[in-house]
Amino acid sequence: MKLLVAFLLFTSFCLGQKVDTSIKSVDLIIHNAKIISGPYTPEYSAMVVNNGKIVALYKNNNWKKKYKSDQRIDMQKKVVLPGFIDAHCHFMGFGKAMDEVSLWGCKSWEETVQRVTDFAKLHPERQWIQGRGWDQNNWMNKGFPKNHLLDSLFPDKYIVLNRVDGHAIIANSKALNFAKITSLSTIEGGKLLTQDGKLTGVLVDNAKQLLENKIPQASTEQKIKWLLTAQTECLKNGLTQVTDAGLSIKDILLIDSLCSADVLKMRFYLMANPETETWKYLDEHGPFMNKNVKWQSIKIYSDGALGSRGALLKKPYCDDNSNYGLQLIDPVKLDSLLTICYNHGLQVCTHSIGDSANAMVLKAYAKFLKTTTNDKRWRIEHAQVVDTADWYYFKTYSIIPSVQPTHATSDMGWAEIRLCKTRMAGAYSYKSLLNNSAFMPLGTDFPVEYMSPFNTIRAARFRQNADGLPKEGFNKNEVLSSTETFAGMSIWAAMGGFWEDQTGTLEAGKLADFIVLDKNPYTASLNELNTMRVNATFNEGRLVYEYFKGLWTPEF
Repeated sequence: MKLLVAFLLFTSFCLGQKVDTSIKSVDLIIHNAKIISGPYTPEYSAMVVNNGKIVALYKNNNWKKKYKSDQRIDMQKKVVLPGFIDAHCHFMGFGKAMDEVSLWGCKSWEETVQRVTDFAKLHPERQWIQGRGWDQNNWMNKGFPKNHLLDSLFPDKYIVLNRVDGHAIIANSKALNFAKITSLSTIEGGKLLTQDGKLTGVLVDNAKQLLENKIPQASTEQKIKWLLTAQTECLKNGLTQVTDAGLSIKDILLIDSLCSADVLKMRFYLMANPETETWKYLDEHGPFMNKNVKWQSIKIYSDGALGSRGALLKKPYCDDNSNYGLQLIDPVKLDSLLTICYNHGLQVCTHSIGDSANAMVLKAYAKFLKTTTNDKRWRIEHAQVVDTADWYYFKTYSIIPSVQPTHATSDMGWAEIRLCKTRMAGAYSYKSLLNNSAFMPLGTDFPVEYMSPFNTIRAARFRQNADGLPKEGFNKNEVLSSTETFAGMSIWAAMGGFWEDQTGTLEAGKLADFIVLDKNPYTASLNELNTMRVNATFNEGRLVYEYFKGLWTPEF
C-alpha cells in the first residue's frame, strides 16, 4: 500500500511540472566570443551550430532561452572569424613540393645543389629527384644556372628542379637524355636555353612539358599523401577553403572522393586543365557541385612568369631588350577554348601576368561577355602587369581580377628592373584594379609563396615584407583597406568560386567553417601579424586543428 501511495504521489508531482519543450538540443554552442562574422556583417558574442551549419548568432546571452548542447565552449573573449579562403593556390602541388627537395630561400646555385645532395643522401632509393623553390633573382649571380654541377654530382640519377614560380625547370643531362631532348628540340610557347649550342638544362614554360610528360606518374597513394600533407598545413594556417588553380580531371575526382569519405575536411573550388580527358568527362557528365567540392571552371595559361622573363609584354624587358616574353596560347586557340567554356556554362580562369597577355585575354573575354550585367565571373588570374589603358575592361565586362598580394612584396626588389619605371603604374596595382571591379578575390599561389594568410594581409594592408620594408610601403597608393582585405580573403574569395551562399561569412544557414585567434588580423599591426598564429580551426563545427591542446574542451 505504501508503494502505491508513493507511486501516485510521484506521478502527481511529475504531471504538475511543465516540461520546457522550447529548448532545442544542438551540436555546438560557442559563447563569450568576439565573433566578427564578415567584413560587412555584424559582430556577435555567441553562435549556435547544428548539423554542420550555423543556426543562429547572438549579441547577448539570449541563446540560453532557446538552445542547449553537450558541446558548449566558452571562447574567453577570443576572436572568431570565417575560415580563411585562398582564392588561387596549388593545393596538390604544395603537398608534392613538401615531398621533394625544398629549395626556397637558397642564396646561390651552389647552395641549391647542396640541398639536392643532402636530400639524395637521405633518399638513396629515389632515382628521380625533384625539387622546387630556386630563384636566381635572390642570388648574387642573377643569371639562369647551368647544369654542369648537377651532371658531375648525379651521373646516375634523374634531377629535375622547378623554379619558385613553376614556370622554369633545370634538369641534369641524364633527365634530358631520357626525354630525348636536344638543342634542336622546339615547342611553341617555350624556350630551351643553350650556351655555345649546348643545352644548359633550363627549360622555360611550355618547354617543361618535353620533360615533365616523361617523368613516371605518381601513384594514387602518393597523391593522397600529398593531399593530406597539404591539408595539415592549411588547417594549421586557418584555411578552411581553397581554389586549386589547375588540375587534371582525374585528380579532381580523387579530391572529390576523399571529401566524400571525410578524409579531406576542407572545401575546394577546382579548375580543370583544358585537356582531352577534361572535355570527355564534361561531355559525359558535365560539371559537378557537391557539398565540399565544386568543379565548373577551366584554367588557361596565356603567358609565363615575370621572374623567368616569360610574362608577355607589350614592349621588351628592360633588362633583356630583345625579349618580349612568351605567348603560351594564340588568339585563335584561346577563342576556341572560350567558345567551348561559354557554351557549357563554365567559368574561365586565365593566367595572365604581362600587360600584353592581359590585353589579349581581356579583349577575348569581352567578345563573349558583352555587358556588365553578366554573372559568368570569368577571372584573370594574377593580373600582375595591366596597362592602365586596359583597366576599364574589368568593370565594363564584369571580369574578376584574382590577385596574390604577396607577389608584390616578393617581386618588389627586381620588378622595376624588368619593367622600367614607366610600366610600374600598372604593376601590382591592386587598389586600382579593385576600383575598376565589382570585387577581388585574394590568394597566395602557394607553393609559389608561403600559404600563410597573415603574409597576405600584411602585403595587402601595408605593402611591406615581414621586416617592415620598404618603410614607406611598395607603391603605397595601392594598399587595400582592412575591410577590403578581409573581404578578399572571405566573402569575395567565396564569390570567386560561387560559394557565397554557403561560405565566406558566418551567418545563419551557412556552413560553420571558422577559426579562433587572439586578435583580429585585419586590424593588427605589422608586428602583431608577424607573430600571430591560429588557435583553432573548425570545419562544419568540428574541431579539426588546435594549437593549444585541450583548450577547446567543452564546459560539460
